[in-house]
Amino acid sequence: MDITILAVGKCREKPILTLADTYLKRLQAYGRVQVVEVPQSPTADKESDALLAKLSADHLVIALDEKGKRMTTRNFADFLQKNADVGRHKVAFLIGGADGHTDAVRSRADLLLSLSDMTFPHMMVRPIVLEQIYRALSLNAGHPYHRD
Repeated sequence: MDITILAVGKCREKPILTLADTYLKRLQAYGRVQVVEVPQSPTADKESDALLAKLSADHLVIALDEKGKRMTTRNFADFLQKNADVGRHKVAFLIGGADGHTDAVRSRADLLLSLSDMTFPHMMVRPIVLEQIYRALSLNAGHPYHRD
């Protein structure tokens, strides 16, 4: 797979970066995975424009949104596998800024995904979503990392 995490803002928190790097290294076995940061702006509209500008027409777009669909890890793994099975190997996960996503991002997304009923700081979402991607891909590959 070719996975891009598009995230608003520059992360400077060393513990968050270290944890994200741990999962980026683990994910190398499953394809290309990168984190691309776009500038934080005074308005969510500018942030959304910057996120959308990084997408191509063939991206499977998953916007992380508190109002999105909640899935189990197994359901998430199945979703990724089903899309891969039909040739959708280019995936972008969008992490908005403090004010979240605009309607423009929500309408472009193939899936609005909620990680929890709780709200997380957007910088902390990076390692959380990377871990869930790793968990899902390793589950699909038959690796014993995930336990039900």
